[in-house]
Amino acid sequence: MAPQTDRTLRSDARANLERILLSAREVFTSRGLEATLAEVAEHAGVGVGTVYRRFASKDQLIEHLFVSRLQDVVEVSTAAESMPDPWEGLVYFFTESTRMLAQDRGLRDLVVAGRALPHSLGDPATQGKLAGAVGTAQGEIHRRTAALVERAKEAGALRDDFESTDLPLLTQAVQAAADFASAESPELWKRVLGFALDGLRATRQGHGALGVPALTEDELHRAMNRLHGVH
Repeated sequence: MAPQTDRTLRSDARANLERILLSAREVFTSRGLEATLAEVAEHAGVGVGTVYRRFASKDQLIEHLFVSRLQDVVEVSTAAESMPDPWEGLVYFFTESTRMLAQDRGLRDLVVAGRALPHSLGDPATQGKLAGAVGTAQGEIHRRTAALVERAKEAGALRDDFESTDLPLLTQAVQAAADFASAESPELWKRVLGFALDGLRATRQGHGALGVPALTEDELHRAMNRLHGVH
């Protein structure tokens, strides 16, 4: 058998890296940032040593994958703030950011729960970069949504007792629905979001469409059992 050339080795290395990154994205998206590098390696079909040769810690892999994803959420807030109608901008931000977080548990862990950093593998430099990226993104998002909230109240579209600091609280509530019944109704968060948006209006005649049906009693029972660890 002919020896591998440097070009072949580099090609194999690139293929392994691409496989690792794709697998990490899928694993973190479905399982959240609690997932381990061993799980990423198994999903990628490579040895865990191959992952560690590319990324010295889980934090480094998270940073590589998610810093750009944090910026995606920032861009949603930027687009929302630029909309002429502040209520439409607020609805757009709430809906699109909720969709992004509900569909990507890893991103949700960073933006909503902030659970990535306590589970680091001891890489202080990367921890600092991650914390900085999360803090910067959250700061930019808050500045833009705070301006949007004030404009919506001034326009008489948003109830005047709502504050920009209430928005993360509602985000937490809506995302809880994404976790609660993910097996029974992956888009159940749309119902909670719909109820929340109706409650935010200064005035309304009727209510908005919720997008998905309510859970059946059997679905609710299964979700409650899973929540309490009953099998």
